[in-house]
Amino acid sequence: MVDLKEASERFHSDISTTALELDLLKEHKFVEDVGEILVDAGELEDCVRCSYQGRGIKVDGYFYDAEFDILYLIVSHWIDESDPAKSRVAPGEIDKIFKRCENFFSRSLKQLFSKIEIANEAHDLAHLIYETKKEITAVKIFLITDGICPKRHAEVVDTEGIEVTRVIWDIERILTFTETGEREPIIIDFTENGGPIPCLVENTEDKRYTVYLAYITGQALADMYSRWGTRLLDMNVRVFLSARGKVNKGIRETIVNEPEMFCAYNNGITVFAKEIDYTSLDDGLVGISKATGFQIVNGGQTVASLYHASKKQKAQLSQISVQMKLIVVNNKDDIETLVPRISEYSNTQNKVSMADLSANDPPHPELHEISKRLKAPDPTGGSRQTYWFYEKARGSYEETKRLEAKTPAKRREFEALYPKKQRFDKSLFGKSWNTYLRKPHTVSLGAQKNFADFNMWLKEQKEEGLNEFFKKTVALVLLWKNAERIVRKQPFEGYRHNIVTYTLTWIFELSDSRIDLAKIWREQVIHEKINDAVEDMSLIVNKHIRKTDKNVTEWCKNEECWKKLLDKDYQLPKGIEDSYIAPGSKKDVYDPRIKEVTEVIDFCKSKGSKAWWELAKWLKDRQFLSAKARSQCGNMGKALGRGKDPSYFLSTACKKAWEDSVVRGWSFTGEDVAGDVGTPKKS
Repeated sequence: MVDLKEASERFHSDISTTALELDLLKEHKFVEDVGEILVDAGELEDCVRCSYQGRGIKVDGYFYDAEFDILYLIVSHWIDESDPAKSRVAPGEIDKIFKRCENFFSRSLKQLFSKIEIANEAHDLAHLIYETKKEITAVKIFLITDGICPKRHAEVVDTEGIEVTRVIWDIERILTFTETGEREPIIIDFTENGGPIPCLVENTEDKRYTVYLAYITGQALADMYSRWGTRLLDMNVRVFLSARGKVNKGIRETIVNEPEMFCAYNNGITVFAKEIDYTSLDDGLVGISKATGFQIVNGGQTVASLYHASKKQKAQLSQISVQMKLIVVNNKDDIETLVPRISEYSNTQNKVSMADLSANDPPHPELHEISKRLKAPDPTGGSRQTYWFYEKARGSYEETKRLEAKTPAKRREFEALYPKKQRFDKSLFGKSWNTYLRKPHTVSLGAQKNFADFNMWLKEQKEEGLNEFFKKTVALVLLWKNAERIVRKQPFEGYRHNIVTYTLTWIFELSDSRIDLAKIWREQVIHEKINDAVEDMSLIVNKHIRKTDKNVTEWCKNEECWKKLLDKDYQLPKGIEDSYIAPGSKKDVYDPRIKEVTEVIDFCKSKGSKAWWELAKWLKDRQFLSAKARSQCGNMGKALGRGKDPSYFLSTACKKAWEDSVVRGWSFTGEDVAGDVGTPKKS
């Protein structure tokens, strides 16, 4: 059981401390933190904070699912009271809070954006609502509060003809999830929708699981998706894939044009449930009346397409039946091993696995253990002993503290060894590294998608030991936290998360991945020259990402946004090289350009010195390309003739010259052409 009062005090203390460090309002920090919690809980894919309040209207965050045209809104009720007994929220107040958010939505349908400052992220939201008002199929509003609300089920209301679902996350629900890490199970009561489902029971020889074969209506599945969304697909390896592929197009066409053939054409769905309730039917069959922990592990596209067709094409699903294989794992200890395998083996057409979406597989457990035993250097030069705690699962920091520090004195000792400011989770882990890997557009996709992308990269890395990798990780986390602090203090209206990742990525690019991460680990601080660069460059980035006709948040997710930033002419501040870039230092093994550099140099070396000398002469005879390009080709021949590796800069120019020459008719004859252009020499 969660000690609600104690957990609430810790939660409020963390909010206050971090808000002060980042120069944020406590309510804004609350929205950001709970937004991340909602992502972890599977309620959202991402959360953009955009606090805005006016007469009778309020909104604090949003996420727009462009795949299914569902708008998620967040409205906050911050009481700033850590004692749950003193923070009760009355039913009438709850209705008023929801209504204010619904008013924001309905007024946004009527050009509210024109009355909001362009720099405010709420302007983007209001404009998005106005631009997509014909596409939006449903709205889901999350009321988040640090108070205690009366228990009530999610309710559906109608706003401007659109179905709006109201959901409450009060402090009890928030802390129950963060302290235990367990999501509320999805319970499907079939008696509420047509009665128990007749099924055949397959009692396998393997007693670890039981299989039930049945048919379920398309409408029932669409209704489930309407209520639970992608939470139905938590254990489905394809949850992050687009539903706009060829398979989905075919599914939707069948739903709309040949619903009576759906069962014949479609492979059906595979479902996992922790337990089921069943009853005997009159015809002697077994009927499933309730399923707890309901998860669609294969067939997510089918369910999502049924929902989409019912909302967008207004398709009638009454004639559609879907085959369902429901698996119950009888031993709870087998769930974590069997269910991911069932999902992965039944989704063979894609490389994504559940391991890509979680931090349970190597090297995460190993890095977690390293974080508890690898001492961080004392930045004062003294002997103070601290560690950087990697929280691979939400709540593991507090769980470790509860297990290892059972008295007030022990808890103080634990927090001294593992300061809260020196902990980082998988989300920060992923975005720090993907920023370093030149993927600000991927970081901007949101925590889950970014981590899945990063995790697939991580599993392929074998360049160095985990201790050294962990030190680099801490250095990157320090850079992120430091940049975040600087950007927070800038007079920017929103998009700070995007500004941080784009600014740091730009620094890594301009420094050619030679920022001395080992030095940052040793010193545990960021040099003022880097701080100056972050402050200066973030101003440019802020203007850059806003210079678009598109939604700024969506523009930041586009790789083109990053490529256009690279076109800007900027030099790192003088002195930064003396501080953090050692002259002639080697590239980091994780530099994303290493492969590109190697490929370009290898291309030039593969041609041989004779080919480059001949190309230089061929270009000079025909006066093709520039004099500089012709000279560079000759220099390439000279370097290779002396057995030297050419530089990346020279190789890039020569590779382009070679490719341009091929278009003009160049081909290597294999004859020996000696000498460098401009200074001919006999070989």
